[in-house]
Amino acid sequence: MNSDICGDSNSSTKKVQILMSTYNGEEYIREQMDSILAQNYPDVDILIRDDGSSDDTFVILKEYEEMHQNIRAYQGENIGVNKSFFELLRSSNTEAAYIGFCDQDDYWLPEKIEKAVEQLERMEGPALYCGAKTLVDENLERLKSQQNPHVTPGFGNAVIESICSGCTTLMNRELADIIIRRLPEDVVHHDWWCYMAASYLGSMYYDEKSYIYYRQHGGNEVGASSSALAMIRAKARDLKKRHGDLKKQLMDFKRFYHTIPEKDKLVDQILKAEKFPGRIAILFNRGWYRQSGFDNWVVRGLFLLNRML
Repeated sequence: MNSDICGDSNSSTKKVQILMSTYNGEEYIREQMDSILAQNYPDVDILIRDDGSSDDTFVILKEYEEMHQNIRAYQGENIGVNKSFFELLRSSNTEAAYIGFCDQDDYWLPEKIEKAVEQLERMEGPALYCGAKTLVDENLERLKSQQNPHVTPGFGNAVIESICSGCTTLMNRELADIIIRRLPEDVVHHDWWCYMAASYLGSMYYDEKSYIYYRQHGGNEVGASSSALAMIRAKARDLKKRHGDLKKQLMDFKRFYHTIPEKDKLVDQILKAEKFPGRIAILFNRGWYRQSGFDNWVVRGLFLLNRML
């Protein structure tokens, strides 16, 4: 534990620590902070790293820190959201039983942490909880179109798609410690890496009930599309921007996690799809899957065209 950042900790085995990375989030940060402070769960610490904001975000955070003993905020250089969250993980309170991520612009319902802890206490080994989100506009008004919350978690999905939104996650100490010991330099998304680790070594529970208002606005670092057409366009943009990153993520994962032959084989098979005949073989491989049947066919086509790795 970094005592300069995290401060003192009590001995409770049920402590929850929420990690938040902020960047120029002054517009909505107060609502987010207030919703965390209003949680039903009684023992919550908040550790915040500001990723070099140029607005008043950090000023606001220091105001909250002065008013609440369970809040610690510090500022660092701008390194991007993934590395910022990984730094927070390294600095997290080792005495916290559960570690969660938090965005800067959402709104949490009072029972959010409580429901996550209840589920994790029923799970053994390295465990990750995540769940559905309620899409809202800038004013927290529910959008007409919502995402489908019916998903099937598994490592075969995690290697090719993330259904884990960091703002909904909570992991137990065992999983957090494993991830901290094996942090990569960079990934597609930090929460995707956690999903892969949990589904490789332990278990992941996806709660189809939503306990978070997920704000959609122009400043989202990673948003959620509310219509099929918008979702396709968003995926196309992300694919073009991130071309090659999935390969890097899988290669890093292979370097850190290589103890389960069946799962290791799947990672190797996907990586081999960069060249023939691996590209053909991956088309008929049922070991990996996307949540959408349509996506399954689209991605297999992208593998054939060498647009995935």
